[in-house]
Amino acid sequence: MSISNDTKGNEKKKINNFFGSQNKQGAKLAIVAGILATGILAAALTSNQILNAAMAQTTSDYGIMKGEATGIASASMPYYHGNYGGLASTISTSGTATTQVKPDKVSVTVGVETNGTTAQEATSKNADLMAQVIAALKDLGITEGQIATSNFNVYPVYGYNEPVNVCKVMEGYPIPPECYVNQELTGYRASNSVTVTLDVQGSVDAGKVIDASVNAGANNVNGVYFFVSPDKQDEVRDRLTKEAIANARHRADVAAGAIGMKVTGVQSVNLNDVYFPVYSYYGGIADAQATTPIQPGEQQLTNTVSVVFYFGNGTTTTP
Repeated sequence: MSISNDTKGNEKKKINNFFGSQNKQGAKLAIVAGILATGILAAALTSNQILNAAMAQTTSDYGIMKGEATGIASASMPYYHGNYGGLASTISTSGTATTQVKPDKVSVTVGVETNGTTAQEATSKNADLMAQVIAALKDLGITEGQIATSNFNVYPVYGYNEPVNVCKVMEGYPIPPECYVNQELTGYRASNSVTVTLDVQGSVDAGKVIDASVNAGANNVNGVYFFVSPDKQDEVRDRLTKEAIANARHRADVAAGAIGMKVTGVQSVNLNDVYFPVYSYYGGIADAQATTPIQPGEQQLTNTVSVVFYFGNGTTTTP
């Protein structure tokens, strides 16, 4: 099959026209891309100028460090004058207050111990004697609210049976049963104690409580305790705290004045608790017939505080 020259020419024109149109379209796209690139560059330059102007404004308002006039500004942390955020001058000191306190309360514990062949017998005897003791205490003017049971116990009592015959045990051989020391129940014991709490300055003292209890059948005196009541503890603690802090402030004023300064504030206060001791007197039945009242005397109490003060020239403010 043969192709004429006219046909070949027509095909060649179609191909040229196709590529020509593609080239023209590519050129248009290139022109558009160039325009867009030019706009982006101009926008970038404009943004850079805006950033420079903003940073220059920030520099004038907030003290940010600037570079060259034609360069980009470089920012740094803000700076402050004075000692804001810094360390203030302080004085650490302690204050002490001491006082003499006499206990205002006293407690006396007395008890009854009884024995019996059975637990019921021991308990019954104990109840009778304790009723007599409580009645004797009430005769002194002591109320039921001042008498409290502190201990009650019933327990068995054991004894030991020694072997009748002398046992000779040969070394290395077991002990024969007839040579054992046997434990056996011999009875029961009941123990009951009451604690009487009184005002030290009241009409009844510890000596009278002991005397009346023993005369009524008490055979056990556990002890006498003098102490400061909770209400009086609060009163003493508050007074000592105020006096100790005043003492600490006085010492701080002296120290600040020595260097031409003044105390301007308080940073911290550390309070120590006040320990209230208990005065105890232990006596047995031999000391029960007391004719002289038992007195505790006075107790010395001390409180210490630690305070950190600010000081300055009187015109600066503390944090």
